Amino acid sequence: MGATVKRITRIGIEGLRFESIHYTPDSPRSQLHGHTFKVDIVVEGEPDSSGMIIDFRRLRKIVESIIAEWDQAVIMPLKDKEHIKISGPFNVKHVLIPFNTATTENIACTLLEKLLNRLKREDDVYPRLHSVLVRVWESYDRYAECIGELK
Repeated sequence: MGATVKRITRIGIEGLRFESIHYTPDSPRSQLHGHTFKVDIVVEGEPDSSGMIIDFRRLRKIVESIIAEWDQAVIMPLKDKEHIKISGPFNVKHVLIPFNTATTENIACTLLEKLLNRLKREDDVYPRLHSVLVRVWESYDRYAECIGELK
């Protein structure tokens, strides 16, 4: 008798983008500076009876709704929220992250947590997931990844 093989598949979406500014205190770039952040998502899990983990369009819609909140925003650590005092004849949107600094690594991990929270609502998908990877590019040659291992 042959062994039963559990099939795990991986899907990805690349090149989602948002424009934001951030700062990383105690570094040479401690001033506010901006990036065109690029986001890639990789989801790994057990396919359903149709052979899919999650439909690409469905995953893209979830991720796009998350990063829309980050577009044209100032990304700041939660601890610095009392310093939100920018004023002028313009609007300022802020995204607060639950880390001490707004590094690209912490941005990736915050996006991962938001994505996992949204995927938890997808009862037909979440139980079959094994891992989710979020890769955030802050430049054409620099990125940070955060991986959530679920099983």
